[in-house]
Parts: sequence; structure tokens; C-alpha cells
Amino acid sequence: MFKHGWIQESSFIVTTSLALMLAISVSANELGDELSDTKVARQSVTDKFEQLFVSVTDQLSNRQDKYINDPIAYYAFLTSTVVELWDSSSTTRALLGKKHYESLAKDQKSALISAVDETLIRYAFEGLESYSGQVFKVDDVVINEEKGMGWVQVLMVSPVIPDINLDLLIKRTPQGDWRAVDVRVKGITYVAIKKHGYREIFEEKGFDSLLVNLSDKNNEYFMMVCESAGVNKMRDQKGQAPC
Repeated sequence: MFKHGWIQESSFIVTTSLALMLAISVSANELGDELSDTKVARQSVTDKFEQLFVSVTDQLSNRQDKYINDPIAYYAFLTSTVVELWDSSSTTRALLGKKHYESLAKDQKSALISAVDETLIRYAFEGLESYSGQVFKVDDVVINEEKGMGWVQVLMVSPVIPDINLDLLIKRTPQGDWRAVDVRVKGITYVAIKKHGYREIFEEKGFDSLLVNLSDKNNEYFMMVCESAGVNKMRDQKGQAPC
């Protein structure tokens, strides 16, 4: 029988790992010509991530109650500081598969990327509810500049269970930015877990069914969050997201 602390911790690992995906991007443009030197690039990325996770830990530690009671503020925090720095198009393409993704029209890709954005923000909200004092630290960074890929290993120091490493896959975009595209916990990645569900719905029921499936789950969850916080949900009107 799992203890309550372990169950809560496991829930936090899964949901907050996705929240972290929203907060692990670093602009390579700021590094200038030094990026040609792998050692310098690695140290620069490490420094950026360390600064970022100090901020993430501070926000979760000191503003958890505020954000739970004010979902609009938490949503604004996520979108204003991290969402624009996350490579959602690459994550969406990996979830659906290159063949299926490339078969979509431009507006369909945009709609699906937005739905995946909302889904990962939902995970960030679920992670917030389960947070119980974990501290995040960059443990190691590996960069392959030739392939434009890398991993950032993050150590999660927990007051409940032994420390856990979260491996964050980063990718260099055509614009030269290093952005997060996936997260691995104990050898299993988020995309590996979720891609079968995405592809099954797409192959059996089509694009519209997949989009509705994601949107309905997100809308239902955010309606519950906003109602619990005493905020009327007006996502189809001119209210503030997510309410």
C-alpha cells in the first residue's frame, strides 16, 4: 500500500514535469558567436537554466496559495514568462507523428498546437495543486550542436521521498533558440506515453475528434478550477483566461 505522501509525490512528478516544460527554454541568440564553442555554449545554457529554476522554485514556494485562489494570475504568469519560450509545435508534431502532422492544413496545425498548449498549461495547474516544497536544481547539461539537440538534467529535491532526476529534452529551433520539447522521468518520456492516444483518435476518428477531445478536457478542468476559486468561467466571451 502506497503511503499518502508517495501518492501525492507521484502525482506531482507527472504533472509538474509538464509544467517545467513550459519553463525551460533559453535563447541562444543572446550568446552570440560564442555558441560555436560547445563548452561555452553548455556553460551559458547551464547558467540560464539555473537562474530559471531558482525563479520557478521561488514562485511555487511563495505563491502557491495565491495562484490556487487566483487562476487568472497563475495563467498570466505562465503565458507571460514561459509559454512563448516553449517549442509547442515540435511537441505537437512528436505527439501526432510527422506523417499525420504534415498532412494537416495550416489552420489545423495552429488549432492543434493551441490545444496542446492548453493541455500542458492544465498540467501546470494540476502540478501546482500537488506541490509540497520540492526544490529544482540543474544537475547536468549535454548539448550536441551538430544535431541541434540536448538534455538538461534537473534534480528535484523533495521533503517527502528520495531525490528524483527529470531529464528535459531541448532542441535548437531554426531561429537559433534552445527550447524544451519533451520530459523524461525514470526513463519514460511524456511523448512516449501520450502519442499512442493522440494517434489512435486521429487515425480512427479524424482531426476534429482529436481537437474536440483535447478542448473538452481542458474546458471542463478550467471550469472546475475557476468555479472553485469563485471566478465565473467566460472562455467563449471576453473574460480573462482561463476564466
